[in-house]
Amino acid sequence: MHKPWDPGLQNERTGLAWQRTMLAGLTCGLLVARLLASLSVALAVAVGVAALLVTAVLGWLAILRFRTANLALHAEQPVGDGRAPLLITGLMLVTGLGALLYLIAL
Repeated sequence: MHKPWDPGLQNERTGLAWQRTMLAGLTCGLLVARLLASLSVALAVAVGVAALLVTAVLGWLAILRFRTANLALHAEQPVGDGRAPLLITGLMLVTGLGALLYLIAL
């Protein structure tokens, strides 16, 4: 019987890739928050908290996605949804807008 997953553990690799993406997004968000602190502490805190919250939700979704994909692979059902990519987009938008505000204020 053919299994829909490979012995190379693609689900585990994908989970690790999501962890790296979350850490990179959080790092960029906090860096932008640090840069904004010289202009506005309130804005810096808002961007930093937004980055932390989005990353926390993304972490929760990544764990849920890993578990769901693992069950679906073993049951030979379709996997995936669009929530995690949507949150990554949100994190990048928050970071980009913060960086844009910093550049405009210079």
